[in-house]
Amino acid sequence: MEHIGAWIVFFLFIVVLGLFNQKFKYSAKLRESYEELTSLSERTRKGRTTKADLARWDAALARLEKHPSEYNKLDQEIHLREAYVRYLEQHYPEDERLPALREAAGFQKDSVWGIKMRS
Repeated sequence: MEHIGAWIVFFLFIVVLGLFNQKFKYSAKLRESYEELTSLSERTRKGRTTKADLARWDAALARLEKHPSEYNKLDQEIHLREAYVRYLEQHYPEDERLPALREAAGFQKDSVWGIKMRS
């Protein structure tokens, strides 16, 4: 009976280590993406962006899109989708992604779970 208890404790220890590893593995990448996208959004709102910023936008968005709840949180905080659409409209009006992005930016999320509200 003691062996079963030891195996259960060992299993729980491994699970906890895995959770901590996953948290620390993604936290630096997420923090970097948050900072990058916040900076780019602010620069877009102030009209201080250049065409060269597209690579930065795409890289940071690609990293953050792997974590949908974090993406939705940031979008709710700084209206990320609207800023990205505004950037593309200003520098790349012929971009084929614009119609879909405009539609996505038009729906305001009411929670981090991504439930659409009708307005």
